[in-house]
Formats: sequence, C-alpha cells, structure tokens
Amino acid sequence: MTVETYSNESEGIKCVYNNGNWLVSIKNWKPDNDIEGVSHLEIHHKSDEQFILVQGKALLITAERSDNKFQDIKLTPMRVGEVLNVSKEQWFYSITQKDTKIVYVQAADTSLDNSDFADLTDEQVAEIQQKATTLLEEL
Repeated sequence: MTVETYSNESEGIKCVYNNGNWLVSIKNWKPDNDIEGVSHLEIHHKSDEQFILVQGKALLITAERSDNKFQDIKLTPMRVGEVLNVSKEQWFYSITQKDTKIVYVQAADTSLDNSDFADLTDEQVAEIQQKATTLLEEL
C-alpha cells in the first residue's frame, strides 16, 4: 500500500481528496479573498467547515444575518496549526494574503445547492478592511 500525497501550488481552491463523505481542499490566495476583494459572505446549510492555516496570514470573518442584514461581524485571526470550525448555518468568509495556504474540510455534498452568498454593504466592507489591516499587521 502506498501513501497518497496531495498539493495545490496554483492560485485559488483545489479539492485534493473526496471519499464521498467528506472532502479536503487546499486554498491558496485568490483575488476575492484578498483584503481588497472582500465583498460577500457565504453560508453552508448542511455542513460545518474546518479551516487549518498551513502558512501565511489569514483572518476568518463570521457574522449573523437577520432581516437581510449582516450583524455582529467578527474577524478571527487564524494561527498556523490551529483548527477553526465554522458551524453550518454560520455566515463566514476568509481574508488571505499572497503567501497564504489553508486546508479546509467539509461534507462531500457541500455545493451551491445547499449554500448561499450574500453581499456586504460598502460600509461593512470598509469596516472589515480597516480592522483586517490592523489585525494582519499584528500577526
């Protein structure tokens, strides 16, 4: 028996393993995860998602949503080797830098059919960018 090895050296996300129950993806920097590209959050309705920072700097954005408005927006610094869990029905997104590599795990059937995206307001984007700049400098 051999050990299988997976990697992603390209920009963006690559699903590297899927056993039908859960999948593992490697996420590298991509423009919409850059601090200047933040514009929306996403939610998975059927699956938690775990994030593990492998290299670089990253922040996890989480928020509540009520009456079609995001509230209680939080930015959590990701630290190399720590696992951050986003529960199903939790709005989230990540901010990364060009040298960032994140591994994430989620149910294999997570798709656009059981997930949603919603735009942030211009004011929310500006607030997130301001806080993110400070937090990333401190990491």
